[in-house]
Amino acid sequence: MGIKTTGACALLALAAAQPALAQRTDDNAVTAAEDAFGTSVGDTQIGIYNDFDVRGFSPVDAGNVRIEGLYFDRQSSLTGRTQEGSTIRVGLSAQSYPFPAPTGIADYSLREPGKAFVASPAVKYGDYAGWQAEADFQVPIDGERLGFAGGAGIYRNREPWGGTPDFFSAGGVLRWAPAPGVEVKPFYSRIRGTSEEQQPLIFTSGAFLPKRGPDTVYLGQPWNTSAYVALNYGLLARAPVAGFDIRLGVFRSEFDTENTGADLLFDTDQTGRVGRRVIVRERNFYAASTSGEFRVTRSFAEGPRRHTLIAAVRGRQQDRRYGGAALVELGASRSDAIDIRPEPVTVDGPKTLDRVTQATFGVAYEGRWHNVGELSFGIQKTDYRKRVTEPAPVVSPPETKDSPWLINATAAIYVTPKLAIYGGYTRGLEESPVAPNNAINLNEAPPAIRTEQKDAGIRWTISKGVTAVLGVFDIEKPYFNLDTVNRFRQLGTVRHRGVEFSIAGQIAPGLNLVAGNVMLDAEISGEEVARGVIGKRPIGTFVRHTIVSMDYRLPWFDPLSFDATFEQTSDRIANAANTLVIPERAVVHLGARYRMKIDNHPVLIRATVGNVTNTFGWNVGGSGFFVPNGARRYSLTIAADI
Repeated sequence: MGIKTTGACALLALAAAQPALAQRTDDNAVTAAEDAFGTSVGDTQIGIYNDFDVRGFSPVDAGNVRIEGLYFDRQSSLTGRTQEGSTIRVGLSAQSYPFPAPTGIADYSLREPGKAFVASPAVKYGDYAGWQAEADFQVPIDGERLGFAGGAGIYRNREPWGGTPDFFSAGGVLRWAPAPGVEVKPFYSRIRGTSEEQQPLIFTSGAFLPKRGPDTVYLGQPWNTSAYVALNYGLLARAPVAGFDIRLGVFRSEFDTENTGADLLFDTDQTGRVGRRVIVRERNFYAASTSGEFRVTRSFAEGPRRHTLIAAVRGRQQDRRYGGAALVELGASRSDAIDIRPEPVTVDGPKTLDRVTQATFGVAYEGRWHNVGELSFGIQKTDYRKRVTEPAPVVSPPETKDSPWLINATAAIYVTPKLAIYGGYTRGLEESPVAPNNAINLNEAPPAIRTEQKDAGIRWTISKGVTAVLGVFDIEKPYFNLDTVNRFRQLGTVRHRGVEFSIAGQIAPGLNLVAGNVMLDAEISGEEVARGVIGKRPIGTFVRHTIVSMDYRLPWFDPLSFDATFEQTSDRIANAANTLVIPERAVVHLGARYRMKIDNHPVLIRATVGNVTNTFGWNVGGSGFFVPNGARRYSLTIAADI
């Protein structure tokens, strides 16, 4: 699955005979991160942002995902057996990207075959008494010309709310480099999930937080589970042709469910009594997309100036099948106690089909002047079409079309060799959010929306390897949420303005620091706000989010290192009327790594404690439901590179 643990069994290392080459045992997001805006390496994710939250929006939901820089319309997660990690490209880090996106970019990197054979078996125990076992391989088939990297994993996870889903994942990357500068990389990723219990979603009957229930105890229905296959495969290729750099990415992404559901606890009072419990059961939900990008780049130098011209064609065809979910009314219940009911017999209704086709052509220019600055601008023409086919006798809506011109421009000035000032403007056509489980139009995806972003800031290279960034941003989008009859639709416009800060690097011998902070001002405008139906602040938004992650390798005992992460969020809006907030919360995570060699093979033993102080708090979804945060948890990982 998407989890990328780095455990391995030390006994297997004892049996190996090949020379060692460190691979999984060196995974460390803190030492790898170039900024605090979001980095994942192996099983570690750090930063103020992630794939589903950048400046208050989701790059995945907006369709702003890339695989090694090329456009990818993601419908399901890649397994960690195929994906090496990810980086959030936002602000200055997105300026080197042709055609940036207003919601930021989540850029995935694939595993790279090495020059020597490496086997990396893995075991992990925890969190919440779950376990995982993995085996990764690097196989040089023909020296550096042809190689394979991939593996498989089995997972018996234990969720913070007590669920015990099972997963099996497998995948790999084949790299063929027949000539200098020529590379072809086909990849495959498959995740099979079964017995994934549905976490109860609590909706309170007033402006108050729910009653706390027992930690790590599953309070849902044992028969309300999900089973699915997440499949991704494709091809990356590049080659120099007549002075041009040619790149191609073609991808297929599928999410195919046998069954899925939701456990909705409506009208929950302060004592934990639920007025109406509803199970939503849906079978055969399906989402798939074929997408890709063909890019031609030409670079040339003019003294200290380097110019790059780019032309690209992107496209996708996305198909979704949804709807017809069965609603199981269970009546009154409890949110803080086990309340198991008999499994009913349900029958799904007819499905809605929707198809999106989109083709985009763009040209861009990037210029870099040594010790002076950078300049880039681009223009894209996109053609977007969406057709929804409703089951009879409902009349299907007409085809939705849009064909805007999208522009972007960025500039950076090097004030000194260590100080740069940057600014940018981007317009985009992005996917809108999908209707949530408690919407009467569950899983409906509205047409794409036009978005706009302005940002600026400074970057200061404090010392070699240590960089600080201070930026401001202003993003505007249509706002979608539930109306008074629980239909998911556009309710107005939302504007996110904020200030973000990052510092990352090795600040002392053996000590790496990644620290970041974002101050966010999110505001909705439109008729629903003017009428007093909803407040000015979106549900779930906060004013401040701070993270500090450190990794310290003892200088007098190199095999041992300690890591710590501190994360704090301010009060966050908890209902549509803006009359309820979730109090600010801070959590601390601690860990230690011990590295050794057995028969000259690197072995890593890693122990972690998450939420050390067992701080409790509520998280709120965009549609207004509450779920608890994760309680204190422990894990032990053993990793080896053979």
